[in-house]
Amino acid sequence: MSDKKRIGIGLIGTGFMAKAHSNAYHTIPYIYHTANYDPDLVAIGAATLEEAEEAKTRYKYKKALAGYEAIIEDPQVDLIDICASDALHVPIALAALAKGKHVFCEKPLALNVQDAKLLRDAAAKSSAYSMVGFNYRFVSAVVLAKRLIDSGLMGKVYHFEGNYLQDVGAFDDTPIEKLWYAQGSKGSGVALGIGCHIIDMARYLVGEIEEVGGLLPTHNKIRNAAEGATKVTQDEEMLLLARFANDATGSLRASAVAAGRKNHMRWEISCSKGSLVFDLENLNYLDVFLKESPIHSVTGFTRVNVTQLDRDHPFMDVWWPRGHIVGWEHAHINEIAHLLDCISNNKPLAPMGATFEDGYRSIQIIDTLREAVKEGRFKQLQYE
Repeated sequence: MSDKKRIGIGLIGTGFMAKAHSNAYHTIPYIYHTANYDPDLVAIGAATLEEAEEAKTRYKYKKALAGYEAIIEDPQVDLIDICASDALHVPIALAALAKGKHVFCEKPLALNVQDAKLLRDAAAKSSAYSMVGFNYRFVSAVVLAKRLIDSGLMGKVYHFEGNYLQDVGAFDDTPIEKLWYAQGSKGSGVALGIGCHIIDMARYLVGEIEEVGGLLPTHNKIRNAAEGATKVTQDEEMLLLARFANDATGSLRASAVAAGRKNHMRWEISCSKGSLVFDLENLNYLDVFLKESPIHSVTGFTRVNVTQLDRDHPFMDVWWPRGHIVGWEHAHINEIAHLLDCISNNKPLAPMGATFEDGYRSIQIIDTLREAVKEGRFKQLQYE
């Protein structure tokens, strides 16, 4: 009989994020093997019982249920994991918080700032934990970069330049049915769909954003569709200029029309004592330039392999020997392990984990950008 604290998991959704989260729950017990908790995969829910049964078998949950209400009511479920369509985040999270359940909600937290604030406020009134799925906070190179900035080693931050690029809509003959950002459960535009990730990276690494301006273009306003030509109303690209509270500046781009880019996220941070560069497609490395090089005649960027426990690299106490690389899915495992550790040991989610406050603020930034674009000027953020 295990003496570890059991945390019952109720996951809602069956898509690729459900796969990533389920993989984490199965992996955590033997990777984070010294932890004092164990995830118990109680139930998985989907729109139909047939879908849920298939997912139950595939992901090895104990029960399959149609919808989400029965999962929230299940006394064996402690944590509601929301991998359902974006439009369902609000009702599921509100219902879960009302029952005193912990909530892990994939991004974006909501589709508009009013709903995001509603969730933020509900979470603040609850004693349960609530976290948003900004998984890139849990990549080793990203955490190392934050440590270097927070330590003062990099000096004052001047500028954050970040891109999150995909090419799903790059070709103008692509029918609307294939565009995740233009229709269906995630049809809320590129800014909310992937722009929120690069916004969260900027906030996590540099600090709060106070002023924004930019563009939210729809480059292909008419798309082919099964029923004929269809108007596209959602943004296909986000171009955001930002001023941070510490007077750093930022240029952030998210795009679904970047030909050749499948899931390209890259950022560069320029500071008074050096620079940092990260590329998701090479996520085991952080490029570091420091003004004070230990060898005067050798200057320039150093590519640091961030898999070295003997160099105190983040998360390497649970993963592989140095040089044995980790992948995209490991960030989800680290992220969920952090949440379960906080639940089990009454630890604070922040600053590493993204709270519902963080989720709300990312959407407030996008909402303010929309207003700035309409008015043709920069706008101050008004966080409530």
